[in-house]
Amino acid sequence: MTHRIYTFTAGPCTLPLAVLESAQAELLDFQGCGMSVLEISHRSKRFEAVHEETLALAQELLAAPADFQPLLLAGGAHQQFDMIPLNLLADGGSAAYINSGIWAEKALKEAQRVGDAREIWTGRDSGFTTLPDALPPLPADCRYLYLTSNETISGVQYRDYPTAAVPLVIDASSDYYTRAIPWERCAIVYGGVQKNLAPAGLALVFVRRDLIKDHPRVPKFLTYAAHAAANSLFNPPPVWQIYMLNKVLHWIKDSGGIAHFEAESINKSGLLYDYIDRSNYYQNDVPPAYRSRTNVTFRTPSPELDTRFWQEAEPQGFAGLKGHKLLGGIRASIYNAMPIAGVEALIDYMQTFAAKNA
Repeated sequence: MTHRIYTFTAGPCTLPLAVLESAQAELLDFQGCGMSVLEISHRSKRFEAVHEETLALAQELLAAPADFQPLLLAGGAHQQFDMIPLNLLADGGSAAYINSGIWAEKALKEAQRVGDAREIWTGRDSGFTTLPDALPPLPADCRYLYLTSNETISGVQYRDYPTAAVPLVIDASSDYYTRAIPWERCAIVYGGVQKNLAPAGLALVFVRRDLIKDHPRVPKFLTYAAHAAANSLFNPPPVWQIYMLNKVLHWIKDSGGIAHFEAESINKSGLLYDYIDRSNYYQNDVPPAYRSRTNVTFRTPSPELDTRFWQEAEPQGFAGLKGHKLLGGIRASIYNAMPIAGVEALIDYMQTFAAKNA
């Protein structure tokens, strides 16, 4: 049996063991062709079949309507920070950003390099532990509203998306494929796959087709129109990431689909939050209404004990518990491939640590 530990890293994510074993088994000889998937041409019939199936599975599992174009784009979520304003503000107008944390703020700053992007709400005063309870007023000539579904660093998450009179853009990177999406409210939904779906280096983007337009003053590579016209093969694609995404999407489907993993996410995070709230040792600073189901942040009575906690955790079989450098503390990321047994084992370790370091 291969030695495996529980990986609670925020990204790259833990991947299903069955997926890793499947990839391992065919790494040297993909589908009997005598070559690795790392060696085959992205123009080959074998890869084209994987590519087409991945796009179809991505759309099927999230029940994305036909008027949304799925795109597999290199560059991860950071590239979308630029592509979104480059495409949606190409003809002028303004954009409204809800600044719920570090990732929303990064997206806002990139958009401000492109055009008139405005912060209409910020959680900075609360330490990014809250979200707006109502949609703030939008600026004049607003072309889109942007929000981050889940903030991995501070551990806040939208339970529901607002209804807006303008196109709603969602960065769903860290809760992608853990919950259903209300497509009738959305215009663009995207995510870097390394948070819950595959190795880093790829973004899975759904763009409403009426927003896919060519913009002569935008570099062609950065237009959604160019990638849509080429079926996400405008340039050589990240073959390995798409191949692994395909396997994970199959695993999600075979395991019960989005409804199954949404219930699992509620259950796993609920166990951990319940223990934290009942303990007199650990503390989470996010009000229950805004708590993330995929990134649980907490701390011990002191920064020194926080450090001891995650340092002593790894020899016990737990990796990736160190909090983000901007926040400190401890963070447990509970993505789809983290079994409930991993959460239960973490709680056992937390109980033991608290008893030893009271």
